[in-house]
Amino acid sequence: MFAAYFDGTPERVGRIRTWCARATGLDQQASALVELAVSELVTNAVVHTASGGRYGRVKVTAEVMPGQIVLISVTDDGPRALRPITVPTLPDHVDDAEPSGRGLRLVAALSEKWWWTGHRGGPLTVWALIDPRRDLDA
Repeated sequence: MFAAYFDGTPERVGRIRTWCARATGLDQQASALVELAVSELVTNAVVHTASGGRYGRVKVTAEVMPGQIVLISVTDDGPRALRPITVPTLPDHVDDAEPSGRGLRLVAALSEKWWWTGHRGGPLTVWALIDPRRDLDA
């Protein structure tokens, strides 16, 4: 398993995608699904948690498992001060007019399974199990 810490800024998302591609060693086509999922998870952490605050960071892990299945995780710095404590949930409906709210839906569509660990009010880790050979049109 490969792991790295990154600054929790939107500008780092591209660097994290590159790191993930190198860590998994997948070809460009297979890596694209993994990179998209990890960028959505990192963006969610930066937007919704203390990871996006001053001195915030995220921990990203990537592991290629048997059968070329990839396990990724993103750990945040916990909730932002003075904001409601939330946990990752899939919204029932996303209004097309809303500029956000699609990240976890996209991760759910790209992955075989996603889940989170940790405890409410503390740092959370969101995991996704991705089969990069998956046919998304099926």
